[in-house]
Amino acid sequence: MKSNLIASLWLVLLVAFSSCGTGKKLEAAQADNAKLTSDLSACNSNVATANAKIAEQNSQITSLQGQNASLAHDAAAYRELIADLKARQQALNAALAEQGTSLKEIKEKIIAGLSQLQDSGIDVEFREGLLWVDLPEKLLFAPGSATLGSHAKDALSPLASVLNNYPRVQIYVVGHTDTLKIHTARFQDNWSLSTERANSIVRVLKDNYNVDPARLMAAGRSKYKPAASNDTKEGRALNRRIQIVLNPDLRKLWDMMNDQ
Repeated sequence: MKSNLIASLWLVLLVAFSSCGTGKKLEAAQADNAKLTSDLSACNSNVATANAKIAEQNSQITSLQGQNASLAHDAAAYRELIADLKARQQALNAALAEQGTSLKEIKEKIIAGLSQLQDSGIDVEFREGLLWVDLPEKLLFAPGSATLGSHAKDALSPLASVLNNYPRVQIYVVGHTDTLKIHTARFQDNWSLSTERANSIVRVLKDNYNVDPARLMAAGRSKYKPAASNDTKEGRALNRRIQIVLNPDLRKLWDMMNDQ
């Protein structure tokens, strides 16, 4: 009887100790499970963040691909435009060469033709995209007069010869005066004098040298476009002048370009 009681007591103690060890293992397992669950949740959060970034980058890639396609289209259009402009420029240059409207060439020929008059104050230069030939009053007219003498008409001969070789060039003849009042009954004022001097040049070019009148235009600027100060004798002499302005008539050339 006593031995059975002892055996039962040992069994109870064994079960108690066994139950205590199992509980600790369960608690450890539960703690590990909680940590794994937390880690998994953190991983899922990181995956979601990464997926969001991937989606954003994919969206940016799609946008950049669209921009690249647009830029490629624009670049192709730009290349076509450049090629077209280059072709037009080449055609225009060829037409200019064919028509012989080179202002540089005209300038050289005018300077050569008027070389014997270099000391008379003639000036030939490019300004504002045009070729300007400045002829001083003393070469052409007496003070207060708009009548060309025979010597003045002869001085225009080499200029007219060059102009006739370039029939497409338009010719503008402009008279200028100083500020001194006109003391003659023939002209009302400096406007009249400057305009009639230009008319005289135009008539000589047409009548004496057969320059096509359709190319000619006469105008007077009076005292309102001075080349120098009117306060000195030398300045007033520079202001009394005739300007012959040469302008290539490119209308037909541009029409040709626009038809391409």
